[in-house]
Amino acid sequence: MLAFSPPSERPKILAIAGGSCSGKTTFAAHLRSYVGAENCHIIRQDNYYFDIRERGRATPLNFDIPEALDFDLLLENLRALRRNETAILPQYEFTTHQRSPASKPVTPRPLIIVEGILLLTQPKLRSIFDQSLYIRCGAALRLSRRLERDMAERGRTEADILRQFHEQVEPAHQKFVSPSQTQASLIIMQAEYLSDISELTNSVMGLMQATVKES
Repeated sequence: MLAFSPPSERPKILAIAGGSCSGKTTFAAHLRSYVGAENCHIIRQDNYYFDIRERGRATPLNFDIPEALDFDLLLENLRALRRNETAILPQYEFTTHQRSPASKPVTPRPLIIVEGILLLTQPKLRSIFDQSLYIRCGAALRLSRRLERDMAERGRTEADILRQFHEQVEPAHQKFVSPSQTQASLIIMQAEYLSDISELTNSVMGLMQATVKES
């Protein structure tokens, strides 16, 4: 097994992008388990949604476009961690679409994983990532996973999930998310992801290890 050697100068930042329910969260958790939680933090783009109360009266609000997210705050937090400073991360409640009053202080760790659908659409974020991944996944599989997740975890109805997917999620995927894969250091095919996640983990950590040695 490849050992992850923590960099002495500053944390390394890995971005994991891809469509909604393409496997980003699962793979990020697998990587953290691989290197050890003491060596890794996961930061989720989803916690950086603007509070619904600050977004005007557009109906229905679109949560799959760059304007829905506070990328400036995400960049500020990543820069703090890069400087080996504590970052205060926002928390977001999906049932109310509001920022939680509670925030989460995070101290630097050798590896910072950031995961989210729109990360690679933002040049200001791309400049701070040491490496970036894009996980490809077909629309049918993404939709089936989203139905299961949103009904179980976010209290939504099947009809509402289908409407949002076809009216907002998939159009935004085609316009913003999918084109951003050209900015990734590595594109991961869903078949590769599903067939051997352990081997894929070795490949990704080898990429990060090489980055560490070059620092």
